[in-house]
Amino acid sequence: MLTKLHRAFVALLIAVLSLGASNAVAATNDGEAELTREGKASINMALQHIASRQRADGSFTGGMGQTSGIAAAAVLAWMAAGNLPGEGPYGKQCAKGIDYLLSCSQPSGLLFKGREDRHVMYHHGLAAIALSEAWGHTRDKRIYDKLKNSIELIVRTQNEKGGWRYEPKVSDDDLSVTVMILLALRSAKDSGISVPKETIDRAIAYVEKCRTEKDKEGLAGFAYQPGQGKKWSTTAAGVMSLMLCGNYKANALKDGLEYLVKTREKKEDKEWFVYGHYYGAQAMYQAGSQGEKFRNLWTKWYPDLSTQIIKSQKTAGNERGQYTVDNRDYNVWGTSMCVLILGIPYRYLPIYQR
Repeated sequence: MLTKLHRAFVALLIAVLSLGASNAVAATNDGEAELTREGKASINMALQHIASRQRADGSFTGGMGQTSGIAAAAVLAWMAAGNLPGEGPYGKQCAKGIDYLLSCSQPSGLLFKGREDRHVMYHHGLAAIALSEAWGHTRDKRIYDKLKNSIELIVRTQNEKGGWRYEPKVSDDDLSVTVMILLALRSAKDSGISVPKETIDRAIAYVEKCRTEKDKEGLAGFAYQPGQGKKWSTTAAGVMSLMLCGNYKANALKDGLEYLVKTREKKEDKEWFVYGHYYGAQAMYQAGSQGEKFRNLWTKWYPDLSTQIIKSQKTAGNERGQYTVDNRDYNVWGTSMCVLILGIPYRYLPIYQR
């Protein structure tokens, strides 16, 4: 658990490393990429924008603002920058967000509130991650039972292939939802919640089933569902989840990492940009710790991506702080996810640490 003194020291260290830098990030001698003043300013502006969209009950404005996934993304964005419920510049807003997520808890364990949405389990997974990170940091007793129930629902609804889909029941499966749920299981386990090893092992096996054969260029990736062709966004999700949850070494996923790099170089990463890069940046960060061979993946990927995201940010008007990557206006969810991408060097959230 991070103490106030530790968080203050880390923030001071980042500020010192940022002095004199002119780009979005600066590379250090150990292969890390640290935020500069511009990067920190961009995140702060985004956090202000997110806060300006929060309602009194902890939910958010906009068509999907009352769903648990939107609130969870915002909470994670604030926490990624060092805030905790009741602590930090956005401690009040973070606390309201957690309260709202707790109010979304249903008797079944499902973490969902808002208008009917066919992506219920995606919201549930993101909300479970936010509550897991909050429980791990605060040990707020109100969180434990509802978080535990949310994980038990996940265990009950895993299908025979090891995956999940959008409804909170045993049904079909796809990589997108399964990876989000897998991250929720990993986050809960790390925070001290009991998670059956079999459930995680079966989920990892499902992700492996989505792995594709190598193409003519010798590149392989991950498909949306087993037997389909690879996509850059699902490859990012597959690679990241196996590295983070399955303890795979970068060498074992080298072809997937190379596919992501070449896709980015060809500027073919526009489809599901924020979703893909949320996972892709984490994959590169995890790979970057595994020797000189992979270190450059992170130190090249992150500065380039960060610069693109920061340049897309609106700096004036009612939407000040909102990102418009790839000429799309991103609401609270998209802006929060961009903060999670930019905020990787903060290393505040345990689930995203190496």
